[in-house]
This record gives sequence, C-alpha cells and structure tokens, in this order.
Amino acid sequence: MAKSKGRKAGNITPLARRQKKGKVIRSPMAQLSDLGGVVSWSSWMDDHLPNILWACVVTGALERDEYLSLFRKIISAAREVLDGRDFVSLCHNFLSSISYEEFHAIFVPLLDNAHAAEACRVLGCLDSLPDREHWLKLLAPDCSKQPLDTLANGVVANLDHQSQEATDIRWLKVSLFVFAGRAVVPPDFVEELAEYPNKGDMRSVRPKIRAFEMSIRSIETGEEKPETVGEAEPSRFWAEMLERSPCLHRESEEVGFEPRRDVWSQLDETIGGLCDHFMDNIESTTVDPRLDGSFGIALYMLCLTVEMAHSPSSEYASGRVVLRTVVENFITLKYLSNKDDAAIWLQYRSYGSGQAVLAFLKSAFTDDRAASVDLSRLEILANEDAWMETKDIAIGNWANLNLRKMAEESGSKDVYDRYYDWSSGFVHGHWGAVRDSAFTTCLNPLHRLHRVPSPLNRMPSVVEDCCKLCNQALDIISQLYPTFKPRIRWKEAEQKA
Repeated sequence: MAKSKGRKAGNITPLARRQKKGKVIRSPMAQLSDLGGVVSWSSWMDDHLPNILWACVVTGALERDEYLSLFRKIISAAREVLDGRDFVSLCHNFLSSISYEEFHAIFVPLLDNAHAAEACRVLGCLDSLPDREHWLKLLAPDCSKQPLDTLANGVVANLDHQSQEATDIRWLKVSLFVFAGRAVVPPDFVEELAEYPNKGDMRSVRPKIRAFEMSIRSIETGEEKPETVGEAEPSRFWAEMLERSPCLHRESEEVGFEPRRDVWSQLDETIGGLCDHFMDNIESTTVDPRLDGSFGIALYMLCLTVEMAHSPSSEYASGRVVLRTVVENFITLKYLSNKDDAAIWLQYRSYGSGQAVLAFLKSAFTDDRAASVDLSRLEILANEDAWMETKDIAIGNWANLNLRKMAEESGSKDVYDRYYDWSSGFVHGHWGAVRDSAFTTCLNPLHRLHRVPSPLNRMPSVVEDCCKLCNQALDIISQLYPTFKPRIRWKEAEQKA
C-alpha cells in the first residue's frame, strides 16, 4: 500500500501556526476580534444563497459562458433601470421592493433566453420568495406541474461558497454595486470585474470578489439595509424545501465482511513466538513486574488485533475504540521501557491489581451487578500477588501523568498525535465520532447538506494501524529481552491476497 502524502495546507492554517490560549486552540479568525472590533459571521449557504436564488437557477441551467453573458446583460439593464437609487441589488428582498415594471425591465434579457426562462419558472412557485409575485407574473408558471429539479440543480452548484458558480454569482452582485457607482474601488479591480474572468490572475481576483461581496452583505440584509427594502427570509426557504421535497441518502453498503485471513497466520505465528520467548526468559516463579508487564501488554495488543482481523468491527466505530486501547497500551509500554525502573514496573502492576480490588468491592456488595462481571474470576485477580485486605487502591492515573505527558516523556508523541485524539472521540462519544458513526449527509441539495440517520457506517479498517503498533511493541520487547525477530508482515499478506 502506497504511503499517503500529507494534505497540502491550501487555505487551511496548520496547527503549529494557531494560537493557544489556556486550554483552547483558537481559530485563526479569532484574531480579528482581538483587534477590538465586533465580528459577526454570516453563512453564504444558510443566509445569502436563498436571497439570490434566481442566479443560482441560471448557473444550473446554462453553460458558464452563456450565463456570464446573461449576467452582464442583466447588470447593464439594472444599472439603467435603477439609476438614481441610493441602493441597488439583484437580491430577492431588494427586487420585492421595486415595481413590477422595473423588475420586468431588468429581466428582459432572461426572457430572451428560453432555457433560462424555463428554468426560472420554479421561482414563481416558491411561497418563501420575497419577490414571488414578480416571478409569477413574469413567467406565468403552472405551479401544479412545476418540478423542483431545476432549482435543485442550481442550488447544488452553489452550496459551496467558493465554487466556480458561487463565485460567479458573487461577481454579479459586486459588479452591479461597483458599476452603479455605489462603491469606489481601485481602477485595476474595476477592469478585473469588467473583463472577468479573462483579466488578472484568478487566484487573486476570485478571493477579492468574495471578500468584497461579504463586505456589502450588511447593506443587503443587515443593519445598513435601507428601510424601504424588504426582509430576506432564508429560513423560510429552507423550511419550505424540507416540507416539499424528501430526504435522499445513500443506502448502507451491503458488502459482506472479508475476514483478514491474510493477517491471521502472521498474528498466530507472532503470538506463538512471543509466548515461547516469554517462557525462555522466565528465571523464577516469583512476581516479576517487568517480565509480566512488558510481555503482557504486547500480548494484549496482539490479542486485540487478532479480534479486529477476525471481526467486521474493524471497519466500524467499535474498531476505533479498540485502536485507541492499542495506542494507550503502546504508549504505556514505551514509557515503562524508557524508564526501565523496577519501582515503576511495580507501580504499574500494583495500580492494576488495586483496580481489580476496587472493581470486586463495588460488584460484591450490590444486588445489581453488571452481567459481564464474573465475580469469582474477579476475586481471584483481586487476591493475586497478595491478599486484597493488604492492598492499597490508588486513584487516578497509575503514573500520576496523563497519557499525553507519558507520550512526551517516552518519545512516542508522534504516535499519540497520529492516532489518539480521533480514536478517543469514539470512546467518549464526542460529536464528531457520533456524527461519523450514526449519520450521513442528505443528498437532496434543497436540504442544504443536513444530516439523516445512517447507523453502522463502514470506515477504513483499523487492522493495519493495530499491526503497526504491535510491531513497534515487539521492537520494545526485543530491546528488553533480546532478541525477538518475528513481526507481522501485513503488507506481504495484502500483496498475496
């Protein structure tokens, strides 16, 4: 399997460049509020796309060159019709505040394009559109037979605020504002707008357009909006779409699980060899925390990996829970081996023994015992090494360190960073893990990418990651008790398969 390359940063700020304040890693945008101003956020998809829906429909119905040409004609008509007004816009809330005669004059170019006009008929059938009456009169649709397909095509192309179509619509908004004389901008930007998209480097022109469009939103729908302009009601549009169209989601894959038989033999051979190596290193039948602890942790990791190779759980949420356990065990083993202090090996063992006592005491004196607890077995474990009445029970982490500190002190921070945070989310039920496991995205663009239940989502198998960590654990065993050579060669097994 080819090694995956790291993601290019693009417009994403790497973790190392993000500011940390207390226990919060702050968003790059949070620095804006540090300048003393009040920052308010707006969403293109949620709030502004529905207010220029007609242009979205046009981008979904026509090829780009054709719709840009149409936009230019509409801009020109709007400049002439709206000359002298304090504010000009092609958004639906503004269009609802002008007369039908003005509205008609602006959209004559659209009427001249049969495909665009046909696609826009649906606008007259939307109860939530502020200027619905104008569209109804302009295009006279039969709303009993008007499908939502053209609307869906336009919306899906523009949900992403940085898509080509969305940027083109934002250029439309900015161009009318600038060419109608409502803003003063540098001459080179005027030329770039006039000759868009054939003037200037689009890698800089497109971001400038999007930034300028955001700066005029408060005039269109915010605090600076003229009193004569109607209210935009995007939430009404999204609510109407939810009511009028069904949720769509991909059915769960019914692909039978293929057990990793290619890895089984590798694991069986390695576990057998490790058990033999343990027996070869027994020097006494007395308690040996170093020998038992090191081999025990490695064997536990291997046993969990065997379960993953045999089970479909490796491709589901529970596999991430197991991976997190494997990671924690590896970091513990790495920490113990780096210290390699008899007192610390004993501390690890004594803590775990005390936890067995604690679990026994909590289970023995209750009538509502967990069904998964074998009390007699737990009692044997609690009394192993010494009678439980002689054992202290430590509370907290056995090493008085959190796992991150253990990873840092043992030189395994790279392992912690690579695996621990995301897999821990599945243990603790963090929203990201819950979302990934139990939901999928609705494929109906008119529902703006909301979530619908989809239990048992398949994910990439954790078997390879578990094998890698087990091999690193075996490296540690080989250092502590030279020399142990067997390793899990899952790559070779994959190639044979």
